[in-house]
Amino acid sequence: MVKISEPNEELDASKLSDEELKLRILKLNNDQLINIKYLSYYYLISNTSELIKLVENENILKKIDHPLEKDTLQKAFQIIVNSFENINNNMMEGEKDGKLNILFDIRERLYSLKAALNLYEIEISYIKELVDHYMMKSVVKTEYGNMDLNGFEVDLLISKIKTALENTRDYNVFVAIVSNLISIMPFRMSKQKFFEVVKNTLLRNLSGLPKQIVVPQIEEYKTLFDSRLGGDYGILYDNYFVCIERLKNIELESKSKDELEMISKDVIELIEDIDRWNVFINNLGIILNRLFIVYLVKDDDVQKINVKEIFQKWIEYRDKGDENLLDHIKEICFKEMERLEKEMLGRAQELELLNRELIKRGKLLEDQDFNNKMIFTTKILNYYNDLKFTKLDLLMPDNYEITNINYLMQLIDNLIQYMNRSVITMQNLERKIRMRRFLSLLQLPFNNIEEFLHYINYSLDRKVTNKEEVLFSIDMANFILEKFSFKADNN
Repeated sequence: MVKISEPNEELDASKLSDEELKLRILKLNNDQLINIKYLSYYYLISNTSELIKLVENENILKKIDHPLEKDTLQKAFQIIVNSFENINNNMMEGEKDGKLNILFDIRERLYSLKAALNLYEIEISYIKELVDHYMMKSVVKTEYGNMDLNGFEVDLLISKIKTALENTRDYNVFVAIVSNLISIMPFRMSKQKFFEVVKNTLLRNLSGLPKQIVVPQIEEYKTLFDSRLGGDYGILYDNYFVCIERLKNIELESKSKDELEMISKDVIELIEDIDRWNVFINNLGIILNRLFIVYLVKDDDVQKINVKEIFQKWIEYRDKGDENLLDHIKEICFKEMERLEKEMLGRAQELELLNRELIKRGKLLEDQDFNNKMIFTTKILNYYNDLKFTKLDLLMPDNYEITNINYLMQLIDNLIQYMNRSVITMQNLERKIRMRRFLSLLQLPFNNIEEFLHYINYSLDRKVTNKEEVLFSIDMANFILEKFSFKADNN
């Protein structure tokens, strides 16, 4: 990802005229775009070479048991390699648009495959949590059954949690401590209270954000709570669907420890298989993003960086598949990318300072031609920094309209209705597991530390939670606190 270094305060941008400021920004901006183009170019040389090795030399796609999905991945591979092979050819504008449309189409199809994998990944993770629960149940009873629980252990833990949170200065660490503690605590909250906490938290966290952020976030929350109703679940990757349904129908409570271990092994293998293809498709998505950049960024000074030699090595590797040549290609690309990134960081100091001055002079923002060039740069940076293979309409929103409070409340109510319909179909344990995880995924789902500590205290109340589970949860909570204390000490 492109990073911006600290601005160079030695440059007095205030002394530049409006025209000088604009021209200087445009020059630096164009130089950065060209760097991004060639960073992308070397990335493509290296990663498409690795892709050729996986697909053609190691025949990785042969391991896919899903014919339709395999065909899509094979076509994506061919389109990517062919597009890169022809990227140095002179093309008319209409021809380039046609090539881009083909890339956009295959990107959309790949995103659908990835989105479906995410649905299965979420669902199988809940099954694993259920299996783990029953596996730990007998262990907890054995290890904690003969131990006593005095009246001070819960109070001591509450005090330690309060101290840890009050002394934490890093916001991300604070959020992580709260999230981790919620994830291991016995879930002792009524459905009505759960929905109340969800509603208040989301109103607080999502207020004032653009619709392009809020709407997808609500949809993602739906999926995270229950992925079975989403998109292509049960349609794409039908083998995964069959496996998951089989696992869901097992009566886990009646299984022995050895049987549960075997089931857990099957679950882990399925998770690893799904993750393998998720990573593969995500890498294809990043490659496509970099192809867009190389196609879109014009460079009149094509001799600035000599790429002909490395491209010929790429052609040679594609034809011969020589492993030593692949290592040589990757080494050259790494060095060139390292050099280009240093150039960008050095230039970014001045560009950031100039942009600050630009913002101060609000009248320059009325220059539509200038704005269009800045918007184009933002678009290219969005492609370059997209390492998670984001849905295209979220990566490139048309506008940033702020969500009004009434619409936000409507979206949240719709989410709560979705979750309510979902929990009605679940057994008690599954419902608790899903609600607990959702609570842990929310960013600070309580109004303050006191409210959070009250939740912990009630979760560990002997009147609602058995002794063994309380003792186990205390040990887990202490482990979490020690882990984050160790991180803080090392920072």
